[in-house]
Amino acid sequence: MKEIETKIVDVDIRKLRANLKKAKARYLGRTFYRRYVFDLHPADVYADYSKWDYDNFIRLRTNGKKTTMTYKFRKGKGLANTEEIEVDVSDFAEAHKILSRMLEGNRPYYQENIVWRWMYKGAEIAILKWPPVPPYIEVEAPSEKVVRTAIKELGIDGKELGNTNLVEIFARAGHRGEDQGDLKFRKERTFK
Repeated sequence: MKEIETKIVDVDIRKLRANLKKAKARYLGRTFYRRYVFDLHPADVYADYSKWDYDNFIRLRTNGKKTTMTYKFRKGKGLANTEEIEVDVSDFAEAHKILSRMLEGNRPYYQENIVWRWMYKGAEIAILKWPPVPPYIEVEAPSEKVVRTAIKELGIDGKELGNTNLVEIFARAGHRGEDQGDLKFRKERTFK
């Protein structure tokens, strides 16, 4: 399956929320995620993240109710440049044990983030917050045309990065390479 999405940084979040409300976009809610990311890059490329021309990883993610395991392979920054295979798994901790054994020697990163989502004319608009970078936007849809229409009609302005990885998001905020480690919010968050 192809993931068709773009990331946009330097967006006025208050203006976007107002535009979403005015356009009667359907609010899907706020989700706190915990994840383990198993990077599948060869060890010799870790020295210089800026030279990565592809992204290749397995993500195990949970929101406390639903847990998924996803393989992603991304090459380039085009909106439809990512292959994504995702399955539901029944147990976050046990799936982590399985992946850790299968990928022995590949220490996963533990990461947390918060996502607020809306649906607008077939496009999912998401505001993402990761420690320690400013919030940014993702617009995902079944086609590039739907993505472009949503961006235009909702007046989303900012710097569009395409379907890039977190390396670039973090580097733009002055945190080069810090996305490739554990990312936790300072305040302990738990699922209810």
